[in-house]
Amino acid sequence: MKRLFLLILLIIISNKAIASVEGEILICDKDTRGYNFISKDEVKVLGINLNELKIFSINHSYEINENAIFIQQPLTVLDKEETPRPIGWIFRRNLDYVSLDYINGDWSRKFLWNCEVTTLEQLDLRIENKLNELIKVKGKKL
Repeated sequence: MKRLFLLILLIIISNKAIASVEGEILICDKDTRGYNFISKDEVKVLGINLNELKIFSINHSYEINENAIFIQQPLTVLDKEETPRPIGWIFRRNLDYVSLDYINGDWSRKFLWNCEVTTLEQLDLRIENKLNELIKVKGKKL
């Protein structure tokens, strides 16, 4: 009985589909977007605003199931709406992100990018480096 209990416990602990993502940090889209899962239902999304060339940060809610992490609309929008709508999801096995776009009453895939696990320090550094790179490129074009 003890062995069976330990086996079940080992399976639960080692199964990533059951594990929480709280505290995980992902960097995606060639270092232009990051996800910091700050609690069991809130994720801080960092990214680069390409029009203004500056870093933005927006808190979203998220839901998790065994195959994907569903990123919901920003928390400020959720306060005004009754039912949250997903704006994208991250596949838990390969960390690919799919963004959704709501067009004419139907959801469609907008774009897809890859993510990787990182640290908060690396996330900040890599996004800052990418922003500096974009600023240099834009300065050369002018």
